Amino acid sequence: MSENQDWSNHCADLLRPIIESLSTIDYHRAKKVCSDWYSVWKTCVKRPLYPWQFIYHDDSSSLFDPGEDKIYNTKLVGISDKSYYMASFGNCLLMVDSLLHFYIVNMLTCERINLPSMETSIRGGHVRFKRSGDEWGYFVDFYRKDRVSKDIFGSERSAVLWINERTGDYFVAWIFNKLELFTHKKGDDYWWNWYTRGANLGFLDLAYKNSKLYLYISDDHIKIVDFSGDCPKEEVEKNPYWDHPFDYVSKQWEYVWKTRIVIQKTGEVFIILSLLEKLLKETHLFYIFKMNFESNKWERVDSIGDDEMLIFGHGVTLRAPVQEVGDGIKSGSICFVEDDLFWLNISLPSNCGVFELATSRIKWFKRTQWKTQWFVVGFA
Repeated sequence: MSENQDWSNHCADLLRPIIESLSTIDYHRAKKVCSDWYSVWKTCVKRPLYPWQFIYHDDSSSLFDPGEDKIYNTKLVGISDKSYYMASFGNCLLMVDSLLHFYIVNMLTCERINLPSMETSIRGGHVRFKRSGDEWGYFVDFYRKDRVSKDIFGSERSAVLWINERTGDYFVAWIFNKLELFTHKKGDDYWWNWYTRGANLGFLDLAYKNSKLYLYISDDHIKIVDFSGDCPKEEVEKNPYWDHPFDYVSKQWEYVWKTRIVIQKTGEVFIILSLLEKLLKETHLFYIFKMNFESNKWERVDSIGDDEMLIFGHGVTLRAPVQEVGDGIKSGSICFVEDDLFWLNISLPSNCGVFELATSRIKWFKRTQWKTQWFVVGFA
């Protein structure tokens, strides 16, 4: 065989069994080799999609497949030192380093997309970023300056990433101190700043689907901003949630830890509460609420949807695997990490787990010494 033989042009019947025999990681990498491989990959037996764990610490990382109970040890070449996780979508992570440089990195291919600098590329509001020494800095406007540090990227982190790996289109948004919202999409050379100062309102959470950004505001309303055109435009008349704030009043024995919004595959919005119930014992629970459009009231529901599940804080529901994967990953389950639960003065069995909505039971995974996040390999 000639050394110049183009492997990408091999007969599809020969290439298909080779791709199907690959490990899950290499199976998904195969579609990125070239267009010919991608065409063959689309005809292969599809692997089930379900959440994996991304386990990381400094320059070391690993990927855990709960379906095969297998750990892939890898060094993510595209991740800078002193970087912090912000969000994920499919195979990609949104990361930020201690100079407030944001970037997107593909965990399978190590491809990296650097986003515009926060120091010179903010439009829309009055805020600007001023670096302090070699790390971090301040957001400054006419009235105040707010310190930026790694603390804001911990349990209070609220960000969203969407990316189409075939076209390269992407959208990023993140909230700082509940006061400032920053958005950026492919093709722009700047960040857009949305601010609430003077309105006594704050941004609490966000989700993105079908070119629309959903914002949960501190007065318990939901805003929708359409990013499909050249200029983002807030939807008011077409927003069925705007006049109907979320109004759940917690019981005396309930402590609400976090509130998140999630968009179902139908486009409807869920509001999800992570709370601690203190009765005979302390119990971690997740409540799901959905708008009843006949009564215009938010009602608690006991289902995520047909064959759907979710990762807490990721903003959209996921198609659940046909059969249960690992220990509890199935339709009606909620994957979470330690920061998603009330943990003050409480010793948790692990730093991640799965909540079963039907039974309100938690199945804990083996504790790791490093930080853990959920993502869905091959989703994008």
